Amino acid sequence: MRAFLKQTLGVIAAAIVAASPALAQTWSPTKAITLVVPVAPGSSNDLIARILADKLPARLGQPVIVENRPGASGMVGVASMARAAPDGHTIAIAPSDIYMVSHLTPKAGGANFDVIKDVVPMLTAGTAPILIVAQPSINVKTPQELVAYLRKEGQVSYSSPGTGSPMHIAGELLKRRTDTQLNHVPYRGVLPAVNAVLAGELPLGIVALAGAAPFIAAGKLVPIATVAGQRSELAPNVPTLTESGIPGVEVAVYFQMLAPAGTPAPVVQRLNTEINAVLASAEVKDKLRTMGVQVVGGSAADAAAQARDTYARNGQLVKDLKITVE
Repeated sequence: MRAFLKQTLGVIAAAIVAASPALAQTWSPTKAITLVVPVAPGSSNDLIARILADKLPARLGQPVIVENRPGASGMVGVASMARAAPDGHTIAIAPSDIYMVSHLTPKAGGANFDVIKDVVPMLTAGTAPILIVAQPSINVKTPQELVAYLRKEGQVSYSSPGTGSPMHIAGELLKRRTDTQLNHVPYRGVLPAVNAVLAGELPLGIVALAGAAPFIAAGKLVPIATVAGQRSELAPNVPTLTESGIPGVEVAVYFQMLAPAGTPAPVVQRLNTEINAVLASAEVKDKLRTMGVQVVGGSAADAAAQARDTYARNGQLVKDLKITVE
């Protein structure tokens, strides 16, 4: 009898395991999906959304409508998505900045909104390299020359896309790791920060590759280093600060697909599966590469862990670096 029960239970368990992928596919949208982009049109975040809106309908059987809802560095749009019905018909793609802004301006996006508790990360769509770039006139080309320049000048200003941005965090970490006097000058976005260096207003900038790449190719900006843990495949000839002997300055920009908290697991799994499939295509990968975005993809569990880790790390950095929004 025991042997029979053991065998029967084994058959049932195997059937459940075999059926689990099918169960995850049982959900299908019954109307158009709204894809909230919490930043203005034209950014990398927005461009990824529009690629998904073009490709996903063929896989999901319903149109995908992009809605830009900018404000408070992404928090307004994410909060509006989080308040939608958790049924898979309203989702968002947001930059990792939201896990910093929530520490600097806790009420951004609306009262009682929690960027960790009120959303469900479905996957990390992509990442964008962060570069330190220099005005050619200062004649700095390597991380070692950068440190020597900073120490010689005494106090040097750099541009970033804004207070609390990953680029700002990288600058503050660089300042601390090299024991130099770096003065942060925030701008409203990557392109204004890049333009400040192009115009010679500032000698240095810490910006996303996408905004700087055309000017690097034209010789108008000098790429000094990336601030990732390893070299980016999008900028393979640019060294990291870590490999150059300046550890501890590792900051990432990434873009996550989000759903409201309480969205059923089969819904999250179906959306995860279909978005991953779109991102895995050679056409989409190539298109995103030209925009300075490297495809990531992966599981909802990995994305959730990344979100929690980023949020916790940023909270500590805000305290350690005494970052405030004026």
